[in-house]
Amino acid sequence: MRDRLLNDALTRLAAEAAIRLSSLVAGGDQIPFDVDADSGDDSLFYSYRPLTSEYVLGREVELRGLEAFGPARDAVAAAAIAPAYLEARGEPVPADPGERAAQMLIVFLARLWDGSTELSLDHERLRNALSVLEAETRGVEEADVLIAPLVGLRMPLPRLQLTHGVKIVRADAIEAPVEAKLSGGMGRAAWEPQFLAVAEQGEGSESAEAALQQLRELISVMHLFKAGSIGLGPHAFAPTGEDRWSRLPTGAPPTRPGSYELSEEEAIQLAEFAGKLESRPDPDGALAWAVARFELGCGRDSALEGLSDHLLALRAVLDGHGPVGASLPMRASALIADQTFDRIEAREQIEHALELERSLMNGAASTPGLALATWLEEGVRRILRDAALGELSTDLNTAADETLIASGLGAGDTEIAVAEEIVEPAAIVVPDEIPATGEIAVSHQTRVGENAAHHFEPPEEEHDMNQETRILEPIPDEGEIRITATPWLDEVEAPDSTLDFPAIEGDLQHRERIDTPRVRHLFPVPEDADWEVGELKYDHYGHAS
Repeated sequence: MRDRLLNDALTRLAAEAAIRLSSLVAGGDQIPFDVDADSGDDSLFYSYRPLTSEYVLGREVELRGLEAFGPARDAVAAAAIAPAYLEARGEPVPADPGERAAQMLIVFLARLWDGSTELSLDHERLRNALSVLEAETRGVEEADVLIAPLVGLRMPLPRLQLTHGVKIVRADAIEAPVEAKLSGGMGRAAWEPQFLAVAEQGEGSESAEAALQQLRELISVMHLFKAGSIGLGPHAFAPTGEDRWSRLPTGAPPTRPGSYELSEEEAIQLAEFAGKLESRPDPDGALAWAVARFELGCGRDSALEGLSDHLLALRAVLDGHGPVGASLPMRASALIADQTFDRIEAREQIEHALELERSLMNGAASTPGLALATWLEEGVRRILRDAALGELSTDLNTAADETLIASGLGAGDTEIAVAEEIVEPAAIVVPDEIPATGEIAVSHQTRVGENAAHHFEPPEEEHDMNQETRILEPIPDEGEIRITATPWLDEVEAPDSTLDFPAIEGDLQHRERIDTPRVRHLFPVPEDADWEVGELKYDHYGHAS
């Protein structure tokens, strides 16, 4: 045993117990026997089996009185091995530490002579008993590795080395407990190979938990890498001695029905992906929460069951402030759009997913939405994967808004809340050049929607003209709502003129500037208007002439 003090204490106690028990037998004590009903194959007689362990247990008082019993009890209590040893044999575990240690010593001695016809000390038997004790009471933190079966994995490679001392191996390629190799609950047929995840353990009391966390992170990496059903088995195993294993629960949820298939090329890509993530800082803040929520969704029975988890993951990283007050579907579509769905179609898909979630909350049938939920899960996977790799800004709100601005708002983007941009000049400045299409100067928050007017009408209320708000979004494509704003004063102002009513006789060029589709509605012309009147003149007293 590694604990030399405990080893010596148990050896001395066994030697004293052998002398004491042998003297009792020599003095007339009888070791009970039992008769086996089944005789041997080559024997016509019944066989007798000595019940030596029962005899030792019945001499507990004599054993407790041995001189070596007290020091051995203290050594066992200090090593804290009594509970595990007693539990392994189905014995009751006393609450008092000293009594636990004493009870363990009695059971240990009874097991030492179990089946023996005499009570002398057999040193080979003692060494075997001490080896078994060490294996059964050795903590999992003392093991070199921690092994857990992978549920659902299929790949052609027998071994895949990953980062941070974690690897995936076929169960028949390493020594592992039988329980870890069984096909029951592993999502595979009995003739298909079982794969195990192996994590190297460090030193210290928390080494086993650290190794178990590495195994959980492996599952998270595999979920981010591609779709599929993958998970840990209910128990992990640590080698504690020759052919002996100590197990501990993984706490992993049940795995979604199905499998997780990796081709040889994908397996290599998985190893590269894990290496990139290892070199990146761990996600924190909203991104870390979103990844955890995404993991919960992947652990549901189906993508449809995980729909709300995946939408919550999107809300965590995309439902905040940004340069443009875009909605969640618009921001998500900017990052999810691909060759299958462009941005407008992707936005409509996300809106359908939100409607599906509300429908499911109301108890509607869920089967028709499975394909949509599966698509959304893959979209969330891509966003979180790119963010974890650093390919997107950690502020996904800003990243999505910048993508919207860079790509331009297309047809179907019906509503955008635009934040006010305050400009400090105290006077109205008429620009020399016409602003770019899509730029509207207003004094309040503007919303561009399906019901917006086709021309810009000045608000009835007076506004502070010292403030200016600019819409930074492009105008929708042809066939959709168009709002075009230019400085209309440039269109009606004649050279070297003032802001007088511009119906000056003979100024045909000016009149043509007024009669344009852009500003015609600002100067309605009565049907009976007489344009032959040049102008009205007023005398000093205000009388018209």
